[in-house]
Amino acid sequence: MTNKYNAEQNKITKESILGALMSLMEKKDFKNISITEVSQKAGVSRMAFYRNYSIMEDILIDHLDDMFREYSTLLNHKEISNYEMTRLFFYYFRQHQKFIENLLRSKLTHLILERSIEFLDIYSKTITCTMDCSPEFEKYNIGFIAGGFFNVLMIWCKSGMTESDEKMAEIVHDRLSNHIAGITLTDF
Repeated sequence: MTNKYNAEQNKITKESILGALMSLMEKKDFKNISITEVSQKAGVSRMAFYRNYSIMEDILIDHLDDMFREYSTLLNHKEISNYEMTRLFFYYFRQHQKFIENLLRSKLTHLILERSIEFLDIYSKTITCTMDCSPEFEKYNIGFIAGGFFNVLMIWCKSGMTESDEKMAEIVHDRLSNHIAGITLTDF
């Protein structure tokens, strides 16, 4: 019971810290936001901050990891087409537009790219390639795909995400189809 309670309290603390940071990032440059400021706005102690994070960027990385875990649950079908995987990508990231805009303003979008590469590296075992995916080439395929998705996501976000998820999937699908035949996901 105590562990469940502690886990729930920890989750609430992390959500409060993230919410406080997002609010502050809408008004201030990330580099000018202090841990004390985030803690005060979140209504938690600095000690609570340091129980969960070492540095401010850890808040963003932790949230990105959660985002990619949630995105992977959308892909929980045994087989999913490239188009649907891509549509779900844009659908999911549209839900996090403010977060992405905050990273853009703060010049921290490299964190999205880094986490994208990490995500694809983990899930690359479930991807069916139409070309040689030997271990020596896998890192290049992952870099290519992550970089493409990342850059398209950044352009889309900078333009206000005006195109529909379906239109974005259509744009990317044609290019992606030349590199991946589809994915078959194992249980996460």
